[in-house]
Amino acid sequence: MTQDGHVSALMLDALALDALDGATAARVQAHLAGCGACRDQQHAASEQRARFTHDVLPRGVPARRARRWPWLAVPGLALAAVLALLLLPPRPDRPPELAIKGDASWQVFANRDGRTFPVRDGSELAAGDRIRFVVYPARARYLLVVSIDGRGAAMIYYPYGGERSAAVEGDRVELPGSIELDAAPGPERIYALLSDTPIVASLVMRHLQDVAAGGADAIRGAGSLPVPARAQLSLVFEKAHP
Repeated sequence: MTQDGHVSALMLDALALDALDGATAARVQAHLAGCGACRDQQHAASEQRARFTHDVLPRGVPARRARRWPWLAVPGLALAAVLALLLLPPRPDRPPELAIKGDASWQVFANRDGRTFPVRDGSELAAGDRIRFVVYPARARYLLVVSIDGRGAAMIYYPYGGERSAAVEGDRVELPGSIELDAAPGPERIYALLSDTPIVASLVMRHLQDVAAGGADAIRGAGSLPVPARAQLSLVFEKAHP
């Protein structure tokens, strides 16, 4: 809930994705039953998700890369793709699958054969799946999204190939582009680094290589990086063998 007692946009997304525990879902439904303003917000969010599934997600341009996922050319990301990050203990009014740190959060969805589904920490994905992100920066001014895989390949996904964090604005940021997964099996960990000043990508890349040097278990266990971020959001998933 928000400070004024209404249902937050993040909570509405979680309700639509069936990501709330029973007690929280019942509390949200009870509030919606008596609050026209929140019902209007719920209807608007539902229309946005439908637009994303029908119009936006299919425009993600498939592409392949030799070693790592490509951050594809840039249609916007909207349908809250649940990346439950950091697996922090859920707060009373926070959906358990949405990791929150400093009130920042993100969501991730994958698309497979036209079907969109949330990605959660520990999910198993497959070659050809496309994933996209929505970030709730909680007033942080800059964002860097990076990844490390079981082969030790580190990538800067947002801004793609950039030298430092990109400026972001607003309460909800739909990242441009989609990632099509290649056939490399094993764990993949993605980080969203939110900060008040830009973070230099080369520093982050060195830390990612340090994580990769520890092997697959280190990638699975490294929920944060030693960088000056205001908030870090992280998720690991497993790539199935082709």
